[in-house]
Amino acid sequence: MIKQTTSAKYQQSSMIAGIFDYMGKGISTIVAVIVVVLTASVAFAGADEAENKGTMRLKDIVVTGTRTPHALKDVPVETVLINREDIERTNAQNAMDILKNIPGINGSVHDDVFGTYTWNAKMRGLSFNNGYGLILIDGQRAMGCGQSGGMGEYGTGLNQIPVDMIERIEIVKGPSSALYGSDAMAGVINIITKKIPRKATGSAGVSYGWYKVKERGETKPSDDGHSRNISKTYVSYGDKISDGLGYLLHYNYDSAEDIGGVPIKSDRHSVMGKLDAELSESIDLYLKCELSDYEKMDSRQEDSYRVSAGIDLRPTDDDFISFKGYTYTWDFSHGYPTNKYGYKYGDVGYDQVEIQYTRYLSDWNALTLGGEVQTQGIDYVIHNYDKNGKESGIVTVNEDVKTSSLYVQDEITLFEDFTIVAGLRYDDHSTFGSEVNPKLSLMYKLFENTTFRVSGGRAFKSPTIRQIYYDIPYLHGGYWNKSNPDLKPETAIGYSASVEQWLFNQQVMFNLGYFRTDVEDMVIMEDTGKYYPVNDPSDPINNNPLKEYKNVEEAWTQGIEFMCRTYFDEDFSASLSYTYTDSENKETGKELTYTPKHVLSILPAYELEKYGLGTSATISYIGKQYKDSDNTSEIDAHTVIDAKIYKDLSDKAKLSFEADNIFDSDKGDEGNFRTGRTFTVKLDVSF
Repeated sequence: MIKQTTSAKYQQSSMIAGIFDYMGKGISTIVAVIVVVLTASVAFAGADEAENKGTMRLKDIVVTGTRTPHALKDVPVETVLINREDIERTNAQNAMDILKNIPGINGSVHDDVFGTYTWNAKMRGLSFNNGYGLILIDGQRAMGCGQSGGMGEYGTGLNQIPVDMIERIEIVKGPSSALYGSDAMAGVINIITKKIPRKATGSAGVSYGWYKVKERGETKPSDDGHSRNISKTYVSYGDKISDGLGYLLHYNYDSAEDIGGVPIKSDRHSVMGKLDAELSESIDLYLKCELSDYEKMDSRQEDSYRVSAGIDLRPTDDDFISFKGYTYTWDFSHGYPTNKYGYKYGDVGYDQVEIQYTRYLSDWNALTLGGEVQTQGIDYVIHNYDKNGKESGIVTVNEDVKTSSLYVQDEITLFEDFTIVAGLRYDDHSTFGSEVNPKLSLMYKLFENTTFRVSGGRAFKSPTIRQIYYDIPYLHGGYWNKSNPDLKPETAIGYSASVEQWLFNQQVMFNLGYFRTDVEDMVIMEDTGKYYPVNDPSDPINNNPLKEYKNVEEAWTQGIEFMCRTYFDEDFSASLSYTYTDSENKETGKELTYTPKHVLSILPAYELEKYGLGTSATISYIGKQYKDSDNTSEIDAHTVIDAKIYKDLSDKAKLSFEADNIFDSDKGDEGNFRTGRTFTVKLDVSF
């Protein structure tokens, strides 16, 4: 710990055995590697540790897993950290493309173009867009869809912060409701923005790219044979006004022409401002404002506003108190009057205040208490129209959903090598009443560089806006959605176990883990066999299937995650990630959608510092995955290769050339328009 001063056992065992039988020699090889690793760890335990990149990374401080700061090597809850150096090695144009190479996260149906949707991005087989994974920005809940990659007015996407605003991302996988409440069933993604610099620092950059869109089956895009464009510009500046007062301003502009059958331009202007004030050695104040303006030329307009503030108090070396709050609003207008797919407008927002108190009872015990009051405001209107432009119904949603929460967590370290973290949270939800969610995490350091982590907990998720709050059906593509006010919240029991091993003076890291999540009352969409409305059967727009949300008895996901990272020297680094995921809707016996059994990523990077040259690549293999709940439509297994090369023009300027999907793969998805080969040129400068 680091103080703030700076359904049956047999079934489950059968499933686990099935995983290993299915993977055969592949998993045997991984296990053999781990055995060698564990043996080698004894031999290297006494070696002197050089201050290399691996050693430095282990000293990085993370906070999301326990809400208290820990060095990465000592965090008792399994946490994956992506730092700024990792981000710069990728070709990512948005956050989802950064995350897709992390074991357990599947973003393969997403294209790395600004404005494209991430509605089927998943963590351990559970969808972010449907609220199974909690998205935080600087520790605070986020909402938003179109500009951020979510689907529909209710969705939650990952791409809410431009890549150049991101300093690091902390990923905590597994049920996390004990600390974060609803929507943290699969885990938590905390996107942390850039810090205020210690001295006057500025940076700017511009990029321009071009790409083609591949045909959808036999249907070619309207601009077939021509390239579409993607561009980005940013500028950032921060300074210290005085010893205790500093600021940071960051502006970002993104533009692209989508990946649909017709090129449609999207633009986003994003501004972030931060102000930190150190009033004394024990009092810190901070203020942050974020503004975003997004427009898609087919009549989509979205604006988001966030203002957050807080104060941190350290009355003694053993006490830490934090008060903070924020207000966040996402305004949107989708479509236009008489549009056969509807006209939607309004806003969704969060208001939250919270208090956290951490008391370090001793060097080996930290107790954290906290409380939150959160209100989600929903206020919008959806107009439905028939094919002749005549209004056929109005959907109104005007709700305030309030959640009041209390949580407690105790971190105990015994014999210096064994850490226990026990947490419990009580939530009072204005629609569903009270929920109590416990979690227990254990960490044991077998050797200095060998760490075992085990975690288990309960989580819950309230239904989304669309699933429960619409008063009449709403047309969505080729069918109508119908809300179900009798839905129950979903609950889950999840657990995981992993071993992490560092070798060769902390220049190589291996992590192998197993996870399982059992979800009760999972919400799915079911075809009712009816049509809506039925007053005009000759109207193809209005006479479409009616689908309704319902709870299913149980679904589960389980699998194995493996990661290896190397930090041999300043010139070369590499990482390898592999995930095996098995899943099932127990009502149908079918696999969950968009959940491939196998995902493999390899990311090598090499730098010739003497010549200011560097190169990196990403090789991704994604296994077969199903697009429908009947498992009759699928995306084939495929491989995508990206690469980049860069040259330092001076110590303050860098020129990069990036190529995505070099071999022009259709990504196994002939049923949708997808990006083909993409090229991007970037220039970054600092001043």
